[in-house]
Amino acid sequence: MQVLPFPSQVVYNRVGKCGSRTVVILLRLLAERHQFNLVSSDIHNKTRLTKHEQVDLMRNISNIPQPFLYTRHVHFLNFTRFRIEQPVYINIIRDPINRFLSNYFFRRFGDWRGEQNHLIRTPGMKGDERYLDINVCILENYPECSNPRLFYIIPYFCGQHPQCREPGVWALERAKQNVLENFLIVGILEELEDVLLLLERLLPHYFTDVLNIYKSPGLQEDGEHDWHGA
Repeated sequence: MQVLPFPSQVVYNRVGKCGSRTVVILLRLLAERHQFNLVSSDIHNKTRLTKHEQVDLMRNISNIPQPFLYTRHVHFLNFTRFRIEQPVYINIIRDPINRFLSNYFFRRFGDWRGEQNHLIRTPGMKGDERYLDINVCILENYPECSNPRLFYIIPYFCGQHPQCREPGVWALERAKQNVLENFLIVGILEELEDVLLLLERLLPHYFTDVLNIYKSPGLQEDGEHDWHGA
């Protein structure tokens, strides 16, 4: 009988515009090298789930052959609430202002995956809005910049409860509690190399040699673009 390393169930519920695309590229290379199952969801715009959708997703995740790492843009799921074994969570966040800037330009100009990417993402955006100077947007209180959604990150750690989407102390405190109890690491994008080293130390069967892969010339070139795109 094969003895699996602990933990053998890892979920990376990646926060948008926090460098996650670079990390997913790394994970694909690491999964091939270290023989773990990487499942990366292609659902990018559904972070909130009904109770039925939560159970279905958690069961699907639990049925992935171990060791596995599952990744998706989705608010924290409480597996134990439904008597399903809770996996270990990891995540990476960034300075909320930097995240707002990244999202602002991403909506207008897409990312490195294709020059026409922005036209596909926001086809209804008119030229004067697409090329609106961000300083004008902020100083003249355009809707997009007067409510820059700095609270966006917290529900990824607070969870699926409706109150998690209401900015306030309750959501923040619940998010902090979940981080303490369920997340092995929550890294900071501005310190990504240190985060990768810590992941290698804490999850060697997933992340051994990650920094060398990250520093390879091809990935560095892609990763520079990813700071604005993921």
